[in-house]
Amino acid sequence: MLRLAEELLLLLLDDETGGYPNVPDRALGYALAGAALMDLALEGRIDTDIDSLIVVDPTPVGDDLLDPILADIVAEMNSRSAPVNSAATFWVRHVAEQAYELREKALARLVAQGVLDTDDGLATFSLSRVVARTRRYQLADEEAERVVQDRVMGVLFGGDIPSPADAMIVGLAHACGAFRQMLTTGEYEEVWERIELVARLSLIARSVTEAIRNLTLAESRALARVIHERGGGWPQASGRLPVIGHTLNMTGDLRAFFTEQYRSHGPVFEVNALGHNFVVMAGRDANLFVVREGRSHLRSREIWEGFKDELGAATLLPGMDGADHRLLRRTKRNGYSREFILERMPEAVAVVERELAELPVNRPVSVTRMMQRVMTEQIARLSAGASSRERIEDIIAFNRVMLMVFLARRYPKFMMRTPRMKRTRRRLELFIERVLHEHELRADNGEAGDLIDDLLELHRSAPDFLAATDMFIAAMGPFLVGLDTVATTTAFAIYALLRHPDLLAQARAEADEMFASGAPTAESLQRMTVTRGVILETLRMYPIGPSLARTVTNSFDFAGYRIPDGTSLLVAMTVTHYLPEFFPDPERFDIDRYSPERRENAQPGAFVPFGLGHHACLGQGFAEVQMMLTIATLLHRAEIAPARSGYRLKVQYAPGPRPADNFKIRARPRR
Repeated sequence: MLRLAEELLLLLLDDETGGYPNVPDRALGYALAGAALMDLALEGRIDTDIDSLIVVDPTPVGDDLLDPILADIVAEMNSRSAPVNSAATFWVRHVAEQAYELREKALARLVAQGVLDTDDGLATFSLSRVVARTRRYQLADEEAERVVQDRVMGVLFGGDIPSPADAMIVGLAHACGAFRQMLTTGEYEEVWERIELVARLSLIARSVTEAIRNLTLAESRALARVIHERGGGWPQASGRLPVIGHTLNMTGDLRAFFTEQYRSHGPVFEVNALGHNFVVMAGRDANLFVVREGRSHLRSREIWEGFKDELGAATLLPGMDGADHRLLRRTKRNGYSREFILERMPEAVAVVERELAELPVNRPVSVTRMMQRVMTEQIARLSAGASSRERIEDIIAFNRVMLMVFLARRYPKFMMRTPRMKRTRRRLELFIERVLHEHELRADNGEAGDLIDDLLELHRSAPDFLAATDMFIAAMGPFLVGLDTVATTTAFAIYALLRHPDLLAQARAEADEMFASGAPTAESLQRMTVTRGVILETLRMYPIGPSLARTVTNSFDFAGYRIPDGTSLLVAMTVTHYLPEFFPDPERFDIDRYSPERRENAQPGAFVPFGLGHHACLGQGFAEVQMMLTIATLLHRAEIAPARSGYRLKVQYAPGPRPADNFKIRARPRR
């Protein structure tokens, strides 16, 4: 059977991002503690009301989630460090000190029971494919049961009679503010009275949820007092120059600059770039805030307005929020999913083999440019059913100029109007028109669909949402997403392998083993722990997106400061990658960080290479498989070496960090 802590995590888990639940971290800890206490009460081990909690039976339950907590309660009471009849508030706070371990253990059990799937290296979770399809849990030796999301929504909106356990879950979710995150404002107002009624059906639920509310209210008041005492205002980042402010700092290694300022000033500080002020939030608490409360307080629209205006598009996924963002994200999910590329791995391998066959033998080749060609062609063939080879130079040029004009702000807008850029864009428009036409013909013949087919279906069913004028940039997605993300990360990973010959030898042995039995499989890919560790450590040490730009839509309190609505905000999310409290000796390339014994990347809010919250990269599972396949194929088919002995990596930072073009290798076929 599933325990209340497990079902609470399932209810709150953000299915779009695969991240941890959308509630404040401390409130979630209290809710998990409350769930454990409720389970112990249901098992007849403790009893509680508003004023007291007592041990009824100290006998272990035989459950590794509950027995350590029961033993701790018994030990505390026997030591007389807590009164025999102590209030539930004391015990919620006490058990919440173990909330992280409780959450990790509950998630691991859900994975072991086949309820959740996990991309463990990225610490993300989702309902398993069977559970997501059937909407039921099928646990060993138990009857299948409806998933908790469906049961709770049936209780709130369908008038279903709640079971005692479901009433407790509703009470816990209500106490930590989860329904405000899960439901729209209108939905919440519609069922608020029903939530209150259900939450009070159980005496133990009332006592525990009241304790959670008291604790979170006390913490909110304490934070308000700190903000009042500070009188507002936040530190200014050091190194500001007249007129240009921190512009020079922010055009170089932005991750390093923000990490230095975080260490000097704490999690909130202000920077200025060319006369524009930005508040920066940094550190793990900042990352967790975005994951849990970003939907309510932040939006991304402003940073992407230039893109949308230039393209005449109303729908652009990174610049959307709310229900429209969720709809477009759902439409694109399949074409960028881990499952999609796992089913078509031979095609991805064939792209790498073709690129290697065309390389000049033992002649210097730019790694970044080679990876741009490979990754773009893989994504284009798999997710768009077309080749990017004939237009790759146009794709690279178009992407670079757009980013430099509208994101990096390094080029003036007239660069989009040059004759060369106009010709580039027109060639790409004709190319996309052909891709769309071929997919329309394919749909008429009943052939299998991909991302472009999903977009065309959305256009046909909701032309007011995804208009014909939006189809160019929507269909360009598969040809753009790999250029400055997976291509760059893979280039960094190849440099890391060349710098560590022992890892290179181990990764090559893994690749040879994977290809020994023919085509790669999901199982053989899973065994490539060294290659995967290299990629994860590359993502930590060379993050492609060091910060997120957002606008504050609703004021909020954070780290003792009041951040007002309208603030231009930068979330320096990858500062945590170089903090020794999360990653000891952070300057050292160490793939053992991701071993089952250490799992440093699984610390909530510490490892965030693919972004945060509901805007986290949609294709992170796809990207990990793609990078592993590409590196494995390269190492299996070719001997590689630096083009220049003793080469030390140089990084270019515009429009984002990437290995300089002078990072070159020589490749020759392996015997």
